[in-house]
Amino acid sequence: MRLLTLAFILIAGLLRCDAAEPVPVKHPGGLRLGSFTAYTENDNYLWDTDQFYTNGFKLTFLSANLASFAADGVPAPIRRLGALVPPGHGYKLGFSFGQNIYTPADITIPTYQPDDRPYSAWLYVGLAFHVVDDTGEVARLDVYEVDLGVVGPSALGRQFQNGYHQIIDIPGAQGWDHQIHDEPGMNLVYERRYRFSTASARTGWGADLIPHAGLSLGNIFTYANAGAEVRAGWRLPADFGSNLIRPSGDSNSDAAPPPFAVFAFAAVDGRAVARDITLDGNSFRDSPSIDKNPFVADAYVGLGITFGDWQLRYAEAFRTREFEGQDSAQIFGSLSVTYRY
Repeated sequence: MRLLTLAFILIAGLLRCDAAEPVPVKHPGGLRLGSFTAYTENDNYLWDTDQFYTNGFKLTFLSANLASFAADGVPAPIRRLGALVPPGHGYKLGFSFGQNIYTPADITIPTYQPDDRPYSAWLYVGLAFHVVDDTGEVARLDVYEVDLGVVGPSALGRQFQNGYHQIIDIPGAQGWDHQIHDEPGMNLVYERRYRFSTASARTGWGADLIPHAGLSLGNIFTYANAGAEVRAGWRLPADFGSNLIRPSGDSNSDAAPPPFAVFAFAAVDGRAVARDITLDGNSFRDSPSIDKNPFVADAYVGLGITFGDWQLRYAEAFRTREFEGQDSAQIFGSLSVTYRY
């Protein structure tokens, strides 16, 4: 960790913080602009595994800067929320829908496996409020998010996994009868990010450093997290990074996208975990469970390409062991496609 910290300090020192950021466009009409992103993650894209965090998908809509729209183009409740934002800051509204699926290492065993990760799924919707400050030398993003959903059979993990296995003609997972029980869930999430950029990052070759820190409180996931992303390439997007499927992970740019852009990125995110219902089991009744590791980290590297209003990103992610007795860390792929409209 000391070497990682020194690397971040060195990179930050090399980056100029006086980069000229794109000026948001003023929109006289209603809510017509924003971005839509589809994420898919799986441990079998490049690696022949089907275990632990085995699949995730997420669909996200994120508006453009609502402060740049005419007053009659934004619904009154959102305008009242925007009135709490400091002058000169932008604000955005996000909506997401997703599902994560978790299984033990061997999905061919039909009986309960007390020494391995329980079967579980988390099906959820999320509502996010973003506050953006790119008026100073360093851009800043604050994300406030609430996620509501369910774990257990109602999260449809068995149906989604085994239905897909049937489509591709491979055996289904045999142990879903031993998944954790139904439980409604809520997470309250906050995260702050900064963006340090070289002077030509938006117009030519350049680089960004994007550190972040946040926390999640709820009966599904309770943790504190921190990390950073470094990216470099041609005409970097004026957003706040390329993320795996996670709360508060989305961002977009108010500037018109370039005809073509390409960049590479590398990132880490570390979490001190107080609760993870997919490992700890249900909150108020006995259920399958396993002793979790209190500290978990993700590291990932990838490539992003922008063609006009479309952006494609792919990353290979490494996740440290999440529970006691886990025989290995995990590698999985993360693919996202964003359309700006």
